[in-house]
Amino acid sequence: MPFQRARPIQQRLMQIILGTSSVVLLLTCTAFVGYEVLAFRRTAVRQLAVLGDIIATNSTAALAFDNPDDAREILAALRAEKHIVAACLYDKDGHLFTRYPAEAPATAFPAAPQADGYRFADGSLIGFAPVVQVKAGQRLGTLYLQSDLEAMYERLRLYGGVAVLVVAFASLVAYTLSRKLQQRISRPILALAETARAVSDRQDYAVRAVKFDEDELGLLTDAFNHMLGQIGEQNRALQLAYDDLRQTQQLIMQQERLRAVGQMASGIAHDINNAISPAALYAESLLEREPNLSPRTRENLVMIQRALDDVAQTVSRLREFYRQREPLLALAPVTVNRLVEQVVELTRARWGDLSQQRGVTIETKLDLAPGLPVILGAESEVREALINLVFNAVDAMPEGGTMSVRTRLTHRPAADGKSPAPEWVAVEIADTGPGMDEATKRRCLEPFFTTKGERGTGLGLAMVYGMVQRHGAEIEIDTAPGQGTTMRLLFPRPANDVQLPAATGAGPQPRGPLRLLVIDDDPALLQSLRQALTDDGHNVTACRGGFAGLEAFAAALQERRPFAAVITDLGMPHVDGSEVARGVKTAAPATPVFLLTGWGQHLGADGEIPPHVDRILNKPPKLRELREALATVPPPAA
Repeated sequence: MPFQRARPIQQRLMQIILGTSSVVLLLTCTAFVGYEVLAFRRTAVRQLAVLGDIIATNSTAALAFDNPDDAREILAALRAEKHIVAACLYDKDGHLFTRYPAEAPATAFPAAPQADGYRFADGSLIGFAPVVQVKAGQRLGTLYLQSDLEAMYERLRLYGGVAVLVVAFASLVAYTLSRKLQQRISRPILALAETARAVSDRQDYAVRAVKFDEDELGLLTDAFNHMLGQIGEQNRALQLAYDDLRQTQQLIMQQERLRAVGQMASGIAHDINNAISPAALYAESLLEREPNLSPRTRENLVMIQRALDDVAQTVSRLREFYRQREPLLALAPVTVNRLVEQVVELTRARWGDLSQQRGVTIETKLDLAPGLPVILGAESEVREALINLVFNAVDAMPEGGTMSVRTRLTHRPAADGKSPAPEWVAVEIADTGPGMDEATKRRCLEPFFTTKGERGTGLGLAMVYGMVQRHGAEIEIDTAPGQGTTMRLLFPRPANDVQLPAATGAGPQPRGPLRLLVIDDDPALLQSLRQALTDDGHNVTACRGGFAGLEAFAAALQERRPFAAVITDLGMPHVDGSEVARGVKTAAPATPVFLLTGWGQHLGADGEIPPHVDRILNKPPKLRELREALATVPPPAA
């Protein structure tokens, strides 16, 4: 029952009230008794002194005439004072003259008089008073009086009884009042306890405690209710944070899986480039150096070369999945139509092959406006945004449909309504899916908002929106239930037309034969490189692995037959291309070092060229690129 649960605090309050009252009364009674003891002692001394003066004055004649009988009768008058237990007179020589009571032994009295005055000793009040002849001023003897303290003890017993009665009565009154008054304190506290229990049991932070008065407990109740409100808000915020954390955790897990897939794809891309490099070199060399090939053979070689180029392009696009995004937004000229074509090819597996495996057909229509101006942007970010939009369009058509990808140049009214309408480059990705209602359209760009259930992270369109904001672009959404969705990205046309870097020509040929060192760990690629360079008239030394290459370079220097240039692979066991370049530059700083790698295109684009490397060449290598690099080698000294 609530009363039984509240009983301990009631008992504590009553104990506090009763204990405080009892202590106060006891202290009061103690102070009163202490005062009475002090007052009694002073009064007893004063009364005994008065009595002593009277007896001493009446005893002058008995001592003056040496009359013990008169002295005995004078002392016998002390029978009226029941608390006087002993008295005696000493003559002027200090000898006991007479005593009271007469039958008391002489040993019951001091053997000789002591200093005049009254004092308490051994539970009695004793005093010595001089007996003086008034006219002559002569001291005739000394009076000794001894009084017990029974009167004080009787008074203390009386006061003690009165104190006990007062404390008992006061405790009874305090108990009665405390039973009534403690409820004013215990009731608000019990209400707070019941509210706390309800909040704890039901997790309902909307419950509030009842406020009874405007006192301190009322302030406590207000503070408690305010605290419940804050806890409720924090609980809601924590729940939202927890939900966001779970979604973020799922995103991180997906990103971690993509990172693992990207690392695997990186290794696969490197191996593919190494595998197709010899075939590409041989095919290019045959087509260039064998004019007597039959038409069918030449046609077959051209097909092989195209297939190898397609494989290389596919590998290059594959790397876009695991490339790190630039930490700072570097704007560069971007050809929108070319980028859109790349995205369509890059996502072909999603909207083409995988959809067909599920028995779903997604038709893709490209409508690219010719002559679009070049825009300024971060190509990787724009590409990633377009990939997200393509994936969203595919996901919106689980039963199949048509995805349209369009580009065009459009005009929009100026903000002030007076200036000429600025031009925008528009990229549209439309689907024939179910579309979105107005509420979904308003929230689709919010982080973590998704309509795909467990399959979605809610970050795809949020990332697209972030790219739009960083590029000063705009995004438009045309959609309605049952009418599909069109996502439109609008990029501002630069004020001054931006020109793409001019394509480089074939480049100059090397000045005669060069003595070259070629290093690679793949024997097939090493053989094809040596063959191609030898056919160009160069003197080629091929070494398998970085350690063997450095040894050959050092030996050539020692023989005073240095190499004009070094072509080395990047990824090699034990001694990689970076270490080879460092060793070559340490021994002969003027010797050019060309790094041949499957990551060459992205190393050059990201500014991550290793130190001591003069130029990066891509795998699979092209004869034109090799010749351009060797054309920069200074001629051998005469």
